This record gives sequence, structure tokens and C-alpha cells, in this order.
Amino acid sequence: MTTPTTTRILPVITASAAATGALVGGTVAAVRSTIAVKEGKISKGEAAKSVATESAGTGLATAAGVAATGVLGLGGLAGLVGFTLVATGAKMLWDKAVPNALDRKQPTPIEEAG
Repeated sequence: MTTPTTTRILPVITASAAATGALVGGTVAAVRSTIAVKEGKISKGEAAKSVATESAGTGLATAAGVAATGVLGLGGLAGLVGFTLVATGAKMLWDKAVPNALDRKQPTPIEEAG
């Protein structure tokens, strides 16, 4: 249930959550990308693109989860479950739509020889 107060503050809360989600997602992607570059699996350019796309995807997914639970007025365990379901679904859709160099399957030595 949305109230006048919710209507006023929900956009601010959603934007803040999106920024936090983007920061966390970008940090995780930066760590994964740095390791992949050092191992020679991806280039520095692919690493930068990976960090940007993961940051955007996690930010948008977080915003979607917060907005959905806020609009529906969910709190407590229902809010946590609702946020998790919406954010996970949004991130899955993002990952299918926007390819990421870190998620490419790397050929194994057996596959390369065959």
C-alpha cells in the first residue's frame, strides 16, 4: 500500500539503493576482472566493459527490487523475499540481454585439441 510519504520518498530510496547495488556489483566485477586479466582470460578492455555492465545490471536489479517492495508496501520477511525475487529476476534478465566477458565459457585444453 502506498502512502503520500511513500510516494515522496520512494524515488530517493530507490535511487540510493541503485547506487549501492551498482557499487557492490562493480566492486565484485572489478575483483573478478582483475583476476581474469592476470590469468590472461580477458583483455583490459573486456575487463572495463565487464565492470561497467555488471555495475549497471546490479544497480538496476537492486532498484527494481526496492521499488517493487516499496510500491507493494511489503516489509519484514515478505519484503525480503519480494525484494530477492524481483532483484534476482531482473538480474537474470539483464545477464541474458547483456553479454559479459567473464561469463564466457573458456575452452579447456581437451576442447582446444579436438
